[in-house]
Amino acid sequence: MNNRVLFVDDEPNILATYKRMLRKLFTIDTALGSEQGLTKVANSGTFSVVVSDLQMPVMNGLTFLCRVKAINPDCACIILTGKADLQIAIDAVNQGNIFRFLTKPCESGTLIGTIKDGIEYNKQSMLEREINKKILNLSIKDSLTGCFNRTYLNTHLSNEIKRARRYRHSFSIIMCDIDDFKQINDTYGHMAGDQVLKSFAQGINDTIRIEVDWLVRYGGEEFLLVLPEIGMKGATSLAERICADLAKKKIRIEGKEVQITASFGLAGFTPETPQEKTSPEFLITTADTLLYRAKTQGKNRVVVH
Repeated sequence: MNNRVLFVDDEPNILATYKRMLRKLFTIDTALGSEQGLTKVANSGTFSVVVSDLQMPVMNGLTFLCRVKAINPDCACIILTGKADLQIAIDAVNQGNIFRFLTKPCESGTLIGTIKDGIEYNKQSMLEREINKKILNLSIKDSLTGCFNRTYLNTHLSNEIKRARRYRHSFSIIMCDIDDFKQINDTYGHMAGDQVLKSFAQGINDTIRIEVDWLVRYGGEEFLLVLPEIGMKGATSLAERICADLAKKKIRIEGKEVQITASFGLAGFTPETPQEKTSPEFLITTADTLLYRAKTQGKNRVVVH
């Protein structure tokens, strides 16, 4: 468990006292003033707890701890305050910016107990954040391939299009469909089909730009690739490369090497394209129509709008 605690004060003697008092119980670090404190929070790894004096020059404790929370939201922030500023500290706790406040002078037992509570808070906060992240991933990711699902597509495609139009960027999508996928399922079984789907998706994800392009499992063996800031020429080149690479690739199923192909339909727009031809519905319908044309023309090919 991470027991790192940072004390921030503008009095070196006070910092030395805290370190001497608590170093056997926690991993203690100190910072002389808020500016040094922010530097340590930003550069010295994660602290479970940050304890700050309220009254400091340059930046008071509340402002400092708010900036700490912006860097490390899971950190337990504790403010030390005199009685004259007690209401300020209470208000900060009630607003959720501060985990606890302690009045000065503070007894060692109270300080130790509060820091232990802060460490537990930090642990629970990180756990909840990780759980929420997993829940979010389950809600927007396809469980088999790890690609985004239709829920994510319905939410984000329109935003990507709006952004492209606002900044006058080109934009493209590629609809992909594995050829004769039913035959694979019928011949080798659905587990083999799942293996093909995962391999197909992984091959595309290894080719596209990380954190820019994104791949959606649109349904069954059909996928939709979203390419922000890429025009039709670039999208066509990418689709042809994926198509060619896939045709060369062999997937091992039940001791046999199976070769698969896919068909691709492309749609997109430029800054000059009329707005009615840039909607998600128009682009998807166009790409799907061209994908069907690729199928009827013999499969294993790219057809462009």
